[in-house]
Amino acid sequence: MADRPTRRAVLAGLAATPLLPQVSQAETSYPSRPVRILVPFAPGGGADIVSRLLQTHLQQALGQPFVVENRAGAAGRIGTALVAKADADGHTLLTTTESSMVIAPHTGAVLGYDPVKDLAPVSLLTRNTMVLVVHPSVPAKTLKDYMALAKAQPGKQFYGSSGVGGPNHLAGEIFNRMTGLNIVHVPFPGTGATIPAVIGNQVGAMWGFTAGLIPFIRDGQLRALAVSSKERSPALPDVPTVAEAGVPGYEATSWIGMLAPAATPPAIIDRLWHAVNEAMKVPSVQETLIKGGTNIVVSKPDAFREIIASDLAKYAKFADLFKGLKKK
Repeated sequence: MADRPTRRAVLAGLAATPLLPQVSQAETSYPSRPVRILVPFAPGGGADIVSRLLQTHLQQALGQPFVVENRAGAAGRIGTALVAKADADGHTLLTTTESSMVIAPHTGAVLGYDPVKDLAPVSLLTRNTMVLVVHPSVPAKTLKDYMALAKAQPGKQFYGSSGVGGPNHLAGEIFNRMTGLNIVHVPFPGTGATIPAVIGNQVGAMWGFTAGLIPFIRDGQLRALAVSSKERSPALPDVPTVAEAGVPGYEATSWIGMLAPAATPPAIIDRLWHAVNEAMKVPSVQETLIKGGTNIVVSKPDAFREIIASDLAKYAKFADLFKGLKKK
C-alpha cells in the first residue's frame, strides 16, 4: 500500500510522456504547410522587394512554399494587426518598416495591436536611405530650385508618401519643419502605389526608399533631388544629401524587419532567423539590395527587440509633430 502514490505518479508520468514529443515535433517539423509573409504595403515598396528576394531562398531552406501577400492600408497598421492576431505557429509572418511598429503608437491612431506585446522580432533586415524625387516636368533641377518653387507657391506643391505616419511621410514633414515650407502631403497605401502617381504626374514629388525608386530614376521617369542620409548613397553617388544641398542637419533613414506573432515558440523563431540570415548572404540577394542603395543589417531577435524599444523612445520626441499628422 505504501508504494501506491509512487505507482500512481509513475503512471501519470507515463501518460503524460507522449505529449512531450508532440510539442517538440511541431517545432522541429516547422514549417508543415505554406508560410505567408504579409507585407502591410502595396507591391513595389522596400518591404515588398526584400520579402520577394527572400521568398525563394526561404522555400529552399525550409522546404515549404513562402507566399508574399500584400495587405496595404493605414501606413502598415492593417497588415500588422492581422499578423499580431494570427496563430503563433510561424506560418504567418510580417515584413514591415518602423511605420507600423514605432511611429504608429505615437500618432494617436487606433492600432488594434501592441507592437511590443503582440509581435515577436525575428530579424532586422535592412536600413534604408530615402530619396526625394520629382516628376521631370517639375521645374526644379536641384533641391534649392525645388525649395524656391515651394516658397514661391506655398500650399501648391504636393508630395506623396507610403501613408500617414509612415517614415516617408515623416521625412517630408521634418523637411517642411526645417525649411519653413508648406509642401502638402498626399498619402498612398504604400510606396508601390505612390510611384505610379508621381510618374503619371498626379502628384509632383515623393519621398521613398531608394531601393524602390532607383530603377525609375535611372530610366529618367523620375528626377532625384537629394537623399536623406548623412552621406551620399553609393547607389546614387551624383545625388547630394539634403544636408549638403541646402538643409544642414537634415537626416531621415528607415529600417525593414521581419516579425511573427508574439507567442511563436522560440525554436521556430530560431529556425526562421537562421534561414533568413543565410538567405541574406546569397550573392544575388546582396547584389540586388546593395545596388539599390540598401544596407543589409541582419540582427538576432533580441538585438532587433532592443532597436524597436530604442526607436519607440526616439519617436516619442516627435509627439508634437505627430499630433498634426492625421490632418495632413
